[in-house]
Amino acid sequence: MGNLSNNKQATLLALLATFFWSTVATAFKFGLEQLTPTQFLCWVIIIAWVILTIIILSTGKWKIRVDKRSKYLALAGGILNPFAYYLVLFHAYNQLPAQIAQSLNYTWPLVLVIFSSIFLRQAFKPMVFWGMLISFGGVFVISYGSMHSALEVNLTGILLAVGSSLIWASYWIVNKLSHTHPIQQIWLNFTSAIVLMVPYTLLTDGLPVPQLQGGLAAIYAALFEMALTFVIWLKAMQLASSTDKISHYIYFSPFLSLVFINALLHEPILISTIGGLVLIVAGIIWTEYANKFRKPSNTNT
Repeated sequence: MGNLSNNKQATLLALLATFFWSTVATAFKFGLEQLTPTQFLCWVIIIAWVILTIIILSTGKWKIRVDKRSKYLALAGGILNPFAYYLVLFHAYNQLPAQIAQSLNYTWPLVLVIFSSIFLRQAFKPMVFWGMLISFGGVFVISYGSMHSALEVNLTGILLAVGSSLIWASYWIVNKLSHTHPIQQIWLNFTSAIVLMVPYTLLTDGLPVPQLQGGLAAIYAALFEMALTFVIWLKAMQLASSTDKISHYIYFSPFLSLVFINALLHEPILISTIGGLVLIVAGIIWTEYANKFRKPSNTNT
């Protein structure tokens, strides 16, 4: 009964996290209506850092001892995420319709497979290649369809959205080498990011106090994209007897996001966006299956 109860809790928490992540693309666009990408990100990082500091102090995770190498890796990881990753991503959102930016950004698992093969020396099988081909076909469908639609789309925005996946995959590789508690690790990420982000913003765009819409969007993004939702997802992973089943809920997020984008931003959702996103997700699932098929499963873990 205990395991059943834990699995139910894990499912509810995973669904809650998926719901929150599906709303953030809309929040990004609302924030970017009043703030530049740099200003918006700076406020989001500041707010998220405060929230994460409260979490790490209240849970006692700051007491966990960390070796210097892992600490430096986590601090270096903050340069990649949230600093560089979200800076590129928010510029993409600023130049593209939300449906295009969030769909193209979803290609990061494919880049991660490539990087894992290069940097972690994980085997790369032909089946994985076919999954990647399916997903990148989805990228083409979304890009081609959007550029031949009535939506305002430019090549720079598309390259930024896809390029952000390179940064995220790089961040994941760096974090893989660090051996800190996940909450402690993300706090260190944000600590180094805030040290970079504040002076960078002051020297470039300035940091005005946001108006109501921009401020609320920054608070929402900090809570439900970066800080609170991460903790919720982590708790779901800890409670679940099988993380594979729980992790698949995240694939509902980009499709649910299209509902919010259409309802709140009034973007007409293109057939090419839906079709391309289906191909991207299908390719990712195919790639995951191929990776699991690649190595023997350990039923004792």
